[in-house]
Amino acid sequence: MKRNLIIAAVAIVSLSLVFAFSADVSADSHGEASYGEHWELLDGDYRGSFMDHGVINISLQVTIEDEEIVGVSMRHQEYDGVDYYEEDVSDTFLGIREQYESALEYLVGAQGLSEITERLSYLEGTPEGTPALEAIEPEEVDGFTAATIRSSKVVSAVRDAFNRGRYRE
Repeated sequence: MKRNLIIAAVAIVSLSLVFAFSADVSADSHGEASYGEHWELLDGDYRGSFMDHGVINISLQVTIEDEEIVGVSMRHQEYDGVDYYEEDVSDTFLGIREQYESALEYLVGAQGLSEITERLSYLEGTPEGTPALEAIEPEEVDGFTAATIRSSKVVSAVRDAFNRGRYRE
């Protein structure tokens, strides 16, 4: 009997965690994932990161005023031990860094939850046929930099920032 109660308790806690971590994802009328329905866009700075294999690849900051993104900045960018903000970074990594920054800057001016999530969805995956394609300047980036893959890292870090809530007023 005691064993069954423990198993039931573990199952309930596990299901609660699954629902808690997936709370920001729901299906829209087209069956696609929509994000951010629970985000509260209070004035202030929001910070988030994208982590891969236990290493933070990028961290960024987004500033909100009157439910509009008015400022963005990349705080850290690294991959495979290369810090993209070192003084002696190669031209290749400088190009990748600029691409991340362009993708992030595309979000400036988005106002309200609907427009912010719309722009995030444009950046995610392959932005072909969306305004985001020009924002990350793919014509100036060689195939090595994989524009669409990197823009998804920015999207993930922005979502992380809003999921964490306001960092400072």
